[in-house]
This record gives sequence, structure tokens and C-alpha cells, in this order.
Amino acid sequence: MNNPPSRIFSLMAVIMAMAMLFSTCDKVPINGDLDGMWQLMNIETPSQQVDAKQRRVYVSVQLHLTMWENKLSGDTYYAHFEHRGDSIRFYDFVHASLHQNASQDDERISAKEMSDGILDDWGVHTLDARYRIDHLSESSLILHSNDTILTFRKI
Repeated sequence: MNNPPSRIFSLMAVIMAMAMLFSTCDKVPINGDLDGMWQLMNIETPSQQVDAKQRRVYVSVQLHLTMWENKLSGDTYYAHFEHRGDSIRFYDFVHASLHQNASQDDERISAKEMSDGILDDWGVHTLDARYRIDHLSESSLILHSNDTILTFRKI
């Protein structure tokens, strides 16, 4: 004779275990409105304002990583980031095409590459890029460094 409460308990335990298993498989957004893909729309410096829409450059944010894509040239780079309050820092930029070299290390973007303008399309000119977040919503983002304002829209 089966004990119905025991069978119900076993069934509930299996359902809870499956729910926990499936809920841990997804990468839960941890950055609020910052998570997602952003298209660079405008770069403003003291000397010029650049309409960047036609450049088709994007920054995707997920977990603790960013992916920097230029849809026209096919260039892709990655970087870590820190988001604290009203500031954000991008660092450890690496090449996507050279992501794994023979020693299995990431191929970092060098200071020379940065000074040569490897990330100019995004308005980034330093390997340790720090910005104040002037505005962040589910659809728009404005970042401000000492001399540059970057305006994005969420895709």
C-alpha cells in the first residue's frame, strides 16, 4: 500500500529540483537597464560633434563583459567593465579575432594600438576608459568622460 503524502512529497521534491536546475541555466541580467545591446548614436568633443549612426558600432553588455562590434568593418573586441552608481569603467580590452592565441591567453589591445585609434569609432581613446553616467534608462544611455560625451540607444 502506497503512502499518498510520501508520493506527493517526492513529486514536489522533483519539481523543485527541476525548477532550480532550469533557473540556474539562464544568465540573469545583473546590470539592470545597462544590460543589452547599445548603438552609438553621437560622439561629442569640445572640437566636434559626430553623428555616429552611420558607423554602425555597438556595445553589448552582459554580466561583467562588454562586446564592441563594428558591423561595417566586422571588427569585434571585448572588455571587462565595472558599473558603480553613476560611473562605469571599461578595461582589459582584447581582440576577438585573436581571442585565443597559441598560449591560450587573450590577446590584449596594446597602448600603441589604442593611440593609433583602434577604438576611435566608439570614441574610446584609453585602455582604462572611465565615464560618468549622465543618463541611463531602458532605451538610452549617455556617458561623459573628461572631454567626450557618448550617446547610445538600446537596440
